[in-house]
Amino acid sequence: MKKIFTIAVREYRAMVGTKAFLLSIIMMPVLMLGSLLALELMNSATGVKQRRIAVIDHTGRLIKPIQMAAEEKKRIVEELVALSDSASTDDGSTKDESASGVDLQPGFLGVNRDKYEIEVVDPASVDEQTLAELSDQVRDQELYAFVEIPVAALSGEVAVDQDGSDEAGEVSDEQQIRFFAMDSSFSEARRWLEQVVNNEVRLTRLIEADIDPEKVLAASQPVPVLGMGLVERASDGTLKTIQQTDAMSAIFLPMAVMLMMFMVVFMSSQPMLESVLEEKSQRIAEVLLGSCSPFELMCGKLLGTVAGSLTVFVIYFFGAFVIAASGGHLDQVPFELVPYFVVFQVVAVLFYASIFLAIGASVSQLKEAQVFLLPVWMLMSSPMFVWLFIVRDPLGPFATWFSLFPPATPTTMMLRMATGQAIPVWQPILGLLLTTGATLCIVAIAGRIFRVGILWQGKTPKIREILRWAVTG
Repeated sequence: MKKIFTIAVREYRAMVGTKAFLLSIIMMPVLMLGSLLALELMNSATGVKQRRIAVIDHTGRLIKPIQMAAEEKKRIVEELVALSDSASTDDGSTKDESASGVDLQPGFLGVNRDKYEIEVVDPASVDEQTLAELSDQVRDQELYAFVEIPVAALSGEVAVDQDGSDEAGEVSDEQQIRFFAMDSSFSEARRWLEQVVNNEVRLTRLIEADIDPEKVLAASQPVPVLGMGLVERASDGTLKTIQQTDAMSAIFLPMAVMLMMFMVVFMSSQPMLESVLEEKSQRIAEVLLGSCSPFELMCGKLLGTVAGSLTVFVIYFFGAFVIAASGGHLDQVPFELVPYFVVFQVVAVLFYASIFLAIGASVSQLKEAQVFLLPVWMLMSSPMFVWLFIVRDPLGPFATWFSLFPPATPTTMMLRMATGQAIPVWQPILGLLLTTGATLCIVAIAGRIFRVGILWQGKTPKIREILRWAVTG
């Protein structure tokens, strides 16, 4: 035990006592979660864009509402710019509301920043040559886009089949508005224009049908369905009403727990490959094996890796705690999952670190390990491919059986439990038992491969030889 402990301390210090460890601690969350922030920063860097849009209104009745909506959009964006440049309020957030009812917040998060300048084109002079000239102006970036609104756009008639049956929700080709731009498929301006035009068309149709639009609006007012947690009974016997469950938290909190498990396991297990490969290539392993057995060396390395993974967890958990406390979101932190997280993390680190240890002992150069690493990386990241399906139905058969698949159990089970659903107690217990059993098998197999491969020099062993080592030792 003394030799194992000495090796474990050495591995732990080699793992956490380097600048590379500190850099990876910082960079891994940035790479995993920083894309959202980077997207917002790039969006902020582009600033407010002025979009010139030419409108050909054959109805003669929609151009004025479009111009008014463009002016209102311009005013809202200018208010957002002014608020973003101004100082925040005492509580660290700037909250105001424009006359249009738009919540104005600095940063423009989720807000279309573009301002639109509407240019009127006389529909009487429009022909194919006019459309070609407007297209050339879009290509030359003199215009952002141009729109052609047909006369039939205001018609409320439904397209009819030849047999006389109505096609519900279908409109004829003559009623469709055409939006011409180089990025029309993803254009925010197209979505904005579609909303403005449809609101005005709906209002016009109601008036022509002699229907009061205000009554229709009141009758169409939706009744919200609030997402609530389950009612709990307090210790004094009274019923406790659970606050409304936030939709964003219900989606992204489980994802954050899943990513944290993945980052801890990956950052702790992957260095085992480089460590074993370095000791083997520099003949350090031969010196070490002169003082201890292969079993002691392997156990020491695995224990040191587990200790390093716990250090990574403590750092990330403390950082998440500070961020949640500063933002007033401590009530959303699932503290009850911490024991499960630690246990599953230890088992997962032992599972994957053993695999990386066996791969490092089997090869002589890092490039030779690539063929073995891809399947391991696929197993590690498999829950990330299906996390959204699991979050939507954490009690479904797919989520249940996938969380009992040992290589994916730690990450998937924590993902399911972080959704707040009542996961049956037997499932995490069974998943832990299955993963522990699989880990013991993997450690035993890795030990056999490590005992032979650590002293293997010369040619790279074939997969058939590695399998023979795993079976016979």
